[in-house]
Amino acid sequence: MNKEQFITIEGNLQLFVETYGESGNEACLFISGAGANSSFWSKNLCETLVKKGFFLIKYDHRDFGYSSKINWDDNPYDFIQLANDALAILDFLNLKKAHVIGHSMGGFIVQLMAIHNPERIITMTSISSSTNSPTVPLPPEKTWKIYLANKPENNFQTDLSGFLKVWKYLNGTASFDRDMAIEYTKKLYERQDIDGALGASHVKAQATLTDRTEALKNIQIPTLVMHGEKDYAVDKYGGIQTAESIEKAKLVLIPQMGHIPFNEEILQRFENEIIDFVIKNKTVLNDT
Repeated sequence: MNKEQFITIEGNLQLFVETYGESGNEACLFISGAGANSSFWSKNLCETLVKKGFFLIKYDHRDFGYSSKINWDDNPYDFIQLANDALAILDFLNLKKAHVIGHSMGGFIVQLMAIHNPERIITMTSISSSTNSPTVPLPPEKTWKIYLANKPENNFQTDLSGFLKVWKYLNGTASFDRDMAIEYTKKLYERQDIDGALGASHVKAQATLTDRTEALKNIQIPTLVMHGEKDYAVDKYGGIQTAESIEKAKLVLIPQMGHIPFNEEILQRFENEIIDFVIKNKTVLNDT
């Protein structure tokens, strides 16, 4: 069963939450990156895991998608608050713990949850993310040029070409599925006005992040770290270093994959790695 609802936190902040499956089943919480809403995680991924006996949760971050918009200057927030948003969703759904999967900024959040609230996490999956160590190479200069050249004005038809250039670049070196990228962009415009940089306040919040390398060494949670070999937004060494820092981490590097997969074959590999990992670590199976 698919359900959409809003939950209220911090008095009046509303988060848009989608759930799939039966709430009594073992839970998987999916956390998107900056400038991405819950539709980043495909219906196919959710329904496949439901068939495998899981309860799926995904949501829009504060200040994005259907969730409440925030005036950053009046109400700045940090990544601990973003991690607390995820915990608040688990609390609202009466879930003591879950498999937690995060992409890009979502990977930062998953790592913070594992550091500060390990008792709430069955497994963690950190995708296209890093430790925030200064030793991780910065994105190439071309990345910033491509980002800054895209100037959306909240008109899907005229803005689309700019987004397609960004998505093609972030796709890596695999063949680029233009139709998939168009559909992804439509889902962004369906939920909010887009007249500037995607997830701008999320990027501002990243200034509050510190190097997590040493803290990650204390984590004993089964971990999947996945990264594209051709990620021009977060260098693959960010993923390699994350995996090296966590004792029980499995590292998966996907050839030709960039930061966001707009290629059916790579997307299938991306999703299958997640599915296989959480099934392998399903506590119901491990307890029998």
